[in-house]
Amino acid sequence: MNSIKKNRIKNNMRYMWPVYLVSAVVIAIILNVIFGIVHKLPAYKTLTIFVSGEVTDSKGLQKDLLEKYQDKELKSVTTISAKPNEGHYNTKLTVPGYSSADVLIIPISKLNNLDIGYFALDLKDELITSFYSGYTLYSQKEVNYGIKINKELVKSYMNLPNEDCYMFLNGGSQNIGEYANKPNKDHDLALQLVKDWGI
Repeated sequence: MNSIKKNRIKNNMRYMWPVYLVSAVVIAIILNVIFGIVHKLPAYKTLTIFVSGEVTDSKGLQKDLLEKYQDKELKSVTTISAKPNEGHYNTKLTVPGYSSADVLIIPISKLNNLDIGYFALDLKDELITSFYSGYTLYSQKEVNYGIKINKELVKSYMNLPNEDCYMFLNGGSQNIGEYANKPNKDHDLALQLVKDWGI
């Protein structure tokens, strides 16, 4: 390599290093996005819970649920939480809650203002017989939608309001077995969770 080429390379590096640095960062971000899309966990291997209250131990909740449902191929547990007395509660419930939660825990005081049928799975007699026989149900317009939660079972993970709370299965969830948009009897994580926490 002659001296003219060496000088060109030095000059090029001196003035162009920010472009190279930005290019490297952009390429890394693009590769990360592509990897995330290609290797995204299937919906039935994740469980998202909307909590009306405060989640106090999300790591413990995730650890315990991953152990309990490892036979169901559960790989990820996430929570969305909002306190019912906060101004942004309805926004959190209707936007991330309705669109991404598999199970929604809602206090009874909030239920009269909601159209439960908009997001919740209709608990038909066959489903109640299979999973929730003897449980306390919440009905709206003579349709069963919710199961009362046993607060004692979840008190180490979350603080719920000091009133009755009900769990609702999101009708758009992929974790509701044969009742999902893409039915698969084995993918019933949400049904099982509500059964285990219900009363």
